[in-house]
Amino acid sequence: MHTRVTADNVDWLQVCLDAATDEIDADLDRGESFELPPPPPVHTTCIARAVEWWKANDAAFGVIGYAETGALRAPSDSFNRHRTVIAPYKLAWGLA
Repeated sequence: MHTRVTADNVDWLQVCLDAATDEIDADLDRGESFELPPPPPVHTTCIARAVEWWKANDAAFGVIGYAETGALRAPSDSFNRHRTVIAPYKLAWGLA
């Protein structure tokens, strides 16, 4: 994340973790039944997704600028790549 936890940012960091957790729980259809601690791939995915939520502030308009790479456009469905990692832990699959 390239940031330190401070009194000024701890609340926002927690919001990012909560958002990632809610997103994963909804995708896995687990609700309150999720085992504690979560399986390592789910835990790692949650941290990775929370970092994306944290970094989203840098891409408020969908573009992140880097001197080394130029402007990078944020993907339209950034959670989709995480679904592949956590899919084995999904409890229910709906009909499409």
